[in-house]
Amino acid sequence: MSDKDITHILEKCGTFGPYQRWFYAYITIICMLCTTPGMNFTFITASVPFLCYPPNFNASLIPANLTENEYLQMLQPDGDDQCSVYNNSFTGTYYTTPSSNSSELQCSYGRKFLTEKFSSVVSEFDLVCERKWLKSTLQSMYFAGYLIGSIVFGVLSDRFGRKSIFLLTNTVLVVCGITKIFVPSLIGYIIVYCIQGAGYIGTIISTYALTLEFTSLKLRTPINCWYFSGVQLGGLFLPVYAYAIPDWHYLELALCLLPVINFFISIFLPESPRWLIGKKRFPEAKALLEKVMKKNNQPNEEVLDIFTNMEENRIKNSLRGNTRGVVLPKKRNHTFIDLFKTSWLALITLNICFTWMVCSMLYYGVTLNSLDMAGNRYINVFIIMAIEFPSFYCTYYLFTRFDHRKPITFFLVFSGLNCIASNFVTKGSFWFPVILVVLGKFGISGAFTSIFLLSAEIFPTVVRTNGLGIASLSSRIGGISAPFLLQLSYYVKWLPLSIFGLLSVIAGLLLLLLPDTKHRNLPETFEDLDKWKS
Repeated sequence: MSDKDITHILEKCGTFGPYQRWFYAYITIICMLCTTPGMNFTFITASVPFLCYPPNFNASLIPANLTENEYLQMLQPDGDDQCSVYNNSFTGTYYTTPSSNSSELQCSYGRKFLTEKFSSVVSEFDLVCERKWLKSTLQSMYFAGYLIGSIVFGVLSDRFGRKSIFLLTNTVLVVCGITKIFVPSLIGYIIVYCIQGAGYIGTIISTYALTLEFTSLKLRTPINCWYFSGVQLGGLFLPVYAYAIPDWHYLELALCLLPVINFFISIFLPESPRWLIGKKRFPEAKALLEKVMKKNNQPNEEVLDIFTNMEENRIKNSLRGNTRGVVLPKKRNHTFIDLFKTSWLALITLNICFTWMVCSMLYYGVTLNSLDMAGNRYINVFIIMAIEFPSFYCTYYLFTRFDHRKPITFFLVFSGLNCIASNFVTKGSFWFPVILVVLGKFGISGAFTSIFLLSAEIFPTVVRTNGLGIASLSSRIGGISAPFLLQLSYYVKWLPLSIFGLLSVIAGLLLLLLPDTKHRNLPETFEDLDKWKS
């Protein structure tokens, strides 16, 4: 049965009746509950203020009129370098106040993290100064989990069903979240964190597939925007939770227990009808669609007869076997290598992969960088999350007005220029740099949402899954590299956002070299795509 036939059957059952509205409501709640623990890396790996101890420090020798924190603060040299400390001197009774010509030492004699306001794994495992690269490694391994989860759970979802894999990945999300709290070593934490990243992206893959496969063709674009809005809605609550629960252990526990509610919601969640039909599980598909029609008060005997006939034919064919002795020609299975079989297709593939990589790099880079912006860290993250809502609906509007390349180019160039400009604002300005970075996030969110659709439209049907798979792989590489690029700010403050911005502008301009896809039927074969050259 073709995709067109399945779409016709689903439309006969009602496209947006009471059943679908309840279904979308359940998915919205699930997305919200999964996103808060899935996106908590912004606070769990946040930088925590610290003070450096001098060599042979003895707190009892601090002058009586100073607290320990006040004295240690006096030992910190002026400037951006937090990883140095003045050598303290001793008069015989108390430490003396350091002078401007006191010798500076590396911050390698111990550190005191100021966790009165909040804590994170940075303070837990001392991920600063000579160990700061471990913080980037930790964040990158989480995104490496995205890569692993995209591959593993994508395959498992196709084999065992969307709902089954959602329950599995939701379990991974909860169990890993609880386990992280009690892991004593950094290596163990990184491993569990990577697995949790795989679990989170697995929930997104399975629920996204389930949502689109339950949606009629006409509603796919608005439902696509709605789905990502649901995901982002969960992200809006993240700074609220982080503000209310400053200790990272309790924050992690609270967030990872939220998806437990999903197990109860899953009782009302159906399996994908398209997946059931594709697996020839016709009785289950028939029972599901019968339930949908009953809830929508839209009975249709034609649909039930179709499934009855399909089941009868399946049984007859299985009993008949291959008694006729007819050998059918094998259908060739295409691989990702076919994406590079011609220079035309190779350029398209590389162009799209580069755009996906840049989108992911910039998206997660700006999100991670939001905590280091001026102002309140909680408000910054809230704004960074909230700006995605207008971005989604701006994307929908532009896609209905222009060809599908130009909106993405606009978003990428707009985002890149804002990121670059934010580095060169005068130091006296407070909100202006923040506004520029937020506008950069607006642009990259629109581009990231749009590139999904453009990629699906441009790859031929025979290699579409392979094309989207290799594009997704490229995006994970971008996400993994983002934390390490942010490390460059320790050496040159303006360099990370400048790199993000420059790559974004280049990706946007290169995208114009792709053929336009609007108002064109999806290419089925390589020959169909070749016709788009002119």
